[in-house]
Amino acid sequence: MAYIEMRYCFKRYASGESEIIANNDVSFEIEKGELVIILGASGSGKSTILNILGGMDTVSEGEVIVDGVDIVKLSDRERTLYRRNDIGFVFQFYNLTPNLTARENVELALEIVRDAKDNTIDVTRITSIIILIAYYLIVRNLLFLSTCNDD
Repeated sequence: MAYIEMRYCFKRYASGESEIIANNDVSFEIEKGELVIILGASGSGKSTILNILGGMDTVSEGEVIVDGVDIVKLSDRERTLYRRNDIGFVFQFYNLTPNLTARENVELALEIVRDAKDNTIDVTRITSIIILIAYYLIVRNLLFLSTCNDD
């Protein structure tokens, strides 16, 4: 049995009186450790598949099996625990809590996850990572601005 399986999955959305089919009879298998790339035109259902696998959306029809568990059959509470404890998701947008500092956002994520693999991350390490990211963003913006110079 594959680590991830989507079997005969459909995702349909109602739009007024019509129906939009985001995924139409999608089936595939992914083995543990396998690298997979999902390619397709804009609007072809790539994000829908990722949202379903991540437990943020459900299929209209079909089976989605992850590590032997059909996540379609999970209750809302079980799906929340699945997202919290079993899935890592990097969002296209930052999704940070705006009234918290960068460090507090990282600390919040560590507090939410049960038995985080590294609950002992210290403030110095978090601060160092944030500083490196900030420097990267500053340098990237400076390089961009230098290419826009009219001189």
